[in-house]
Amino acid sequence: MPRRAPAIPLLAACAACACAPSPAAPSAMTQPHDPDQLIPLRPPSRPVASDISDEVFYHIMPIAWRYGRPAEGFDPGAPQHANRFGNFQGLRDGLPYLADTGFTAVWLNPIFPSPAYHGYQHGRADEVNEWFGTEAEFLAFVSEARALGIRVYLDLVAYGISQQSEFFTDSFRNRASLFSPMLAYTKPDNSAYVGYSFRTWNGDTVGFTNWDLRNAAARQLVINWSLKWLDPNGDGDPSDGIAGYRLDHVWARYNKGDEGLGYHIDTFWREWREALERVNPLVFTFAEQADWNSFGAELLRASDGRRVHDAALTKPFQSAAREALRTERADMLYTSMAATLTACPPGHTFMGSIGDHDVDRIASAIGADTPATLGRARAAAAVLLLQPFPPMVYYGDEIAMLGVGGNFRSDANDIPRREPMKWAARDADAPHATNYWALHAPVLKARASRDNDGRSVEEQRAVAGSAYDTHRQLIALRRAHAPLRRGGYTPIPCDAPAVWAFTRTYEGRALLVLINLSGKDVAVLPAAKGRGSWREALAASSLTHLAAFPEAPAPPAQGPITVGAHGWRVIEVGARDSR
Repeated sequence: MPRRAPAIPLLAACAACACAPSPAAPSAMTQPHDPDQLIPLRPPSRPVASDISDEVFYHIMPIAWRYGRPAEGFDPGAPQHANRFGNFQGLRDGLPYLADTGFTAVWLNPIFPSPAYHGYQHGRADEVNEWFGTEAEFLAFVSEARALGIRVYLDLVAYGISQQSEFFTDSFRNRASLFSPMLAYTKPDNSAYVGYSFRTWNGDTVGFTNWDLRNAAARQLVINWSLKWLDPNGDGDPSDGIAGYRLDHVWARYNKGDEGLGYHIDTFWREWREALERVNPLVFTFAEQADWNSFGAELLRASDGRRVHDAALTKPFQSAAREALRTERADMLYTSMAATLTACPPGHTFMGSIGDHDVDRIASAIGADTPATLGRARAAAAVLLLQPFPPMVYYGDEIAMLGVGGNFRSDANDIPRREPMKWAARDADAPHATNYWALHAPVLKARASRDNDGRSVEEQRAVAGSAYDTHRQLIALRRAHAPLRRGGYTPIPCDAPAVWAFTRTYEGRALLVLINLSGKDVAVLPAAKGRGSWREALAASSLTHLAAFPEAPAPPAQGPITVGAHGWRVIEVGARDSR
């Protein structure tokens, strides 16, 4: 049993902790959004960015998630059908899964024309990749998702264009082209440019050239493409469009080309944001910081204080959380969360993430790669879904899929991190499972996913305590209790080095959260006590009101609280007896 710590009043514990966030820079979760304070340069009556405190995001790479046979235009010989590329019909077919798991928002990697399987280095962003289906099918997905309470966000590359596009093919070595001033050519004859090329997974060459965003026509083109998906039919009502964008590789000031090619927060991005808000004042945009060591706060407002983006990714916390889960030490979580909250500007948020398509699968990174260590994946789910920021679950992480980057001398290097979603125990039993990776034999041979490996939806969906069940429980728990979505965060000192302890408080309610990163049960005596009864705020599929949950047989404040191996406890503190 850990050494007994001195009692500290629960809601005053923040003052005793050196890693408490500064009051000068509160989390965006601590208070409801106030339009007057968020953007004082705009009329207070004008709506500001959508509040996404209540959302739980699911991150999908379309080609890898789910295949669905379209009702029209099916050509069995086309690569996208012969190899079952994930597509819009698959997204539509998968909506019941998303809703049942509890997700309320979806972030899709780029859906625009691109020879690359991942969709980046794409062409025109007002068109969809034929691999995935038609524009009508995509908009049907958006509409059906919205009917289920699920918002859709698109990934966008705004700083360049595919060399397969007419903008490059018409202007390369052709100074007379109308497109010539729009691209970042570096020689008078347009024979050189800012950009690059590489080989993708099926052997095709992917070429990419930067826009010169100092050019008004280039800026307006990218803006117009972005506006289309906010209001697809152009009737002035954005209710049929997407909710916003995730922006790839954002810089405060670009480090390439003359004058950074105009790719700056104060120029291009500010103009882009203002145009989007004129179509949908509630648009939400979140930026991937180009520098992953940055918290991304420098990307959120222009130098005059105007809003540019609503959020950045929690990249520093992602790294710290993965290391904490791997080493089973919570000190990094305390330190990194304090720094992240302090860095978050008032009126903004960060997007909570511990895994995505650019890093090794979380289960592999933290050593949850054997049946004996699979519990670490459950602890990872608790860290992600109970932390203060809107959480984003990378597809397949909810079933603890594995994957580590490879060395295949092409951008197939990342496919092990992006293996097809594992729907069934055996691939042969899942005709809706995508087989896109079959176009790269070495990747397929080195795959992490195997038949009957226990890491599929079929094998986990009905199993209590599985990685999937844990995610579903925790999502239900977060959605059922406002303090977990909107509450302030107060770290609680704890003698157990593997336990991350904190409270989430909102409108007079306090929840004590305890997450055990270790593989052994831990008896915890937090340096805190609260008055009144303590109730376990257990997740339940019925989302029953807290008052209906049974009380603990004895108030945990009278003695140690046991947290199971790789487990979590969420306890209502000071709750009134409802009887």
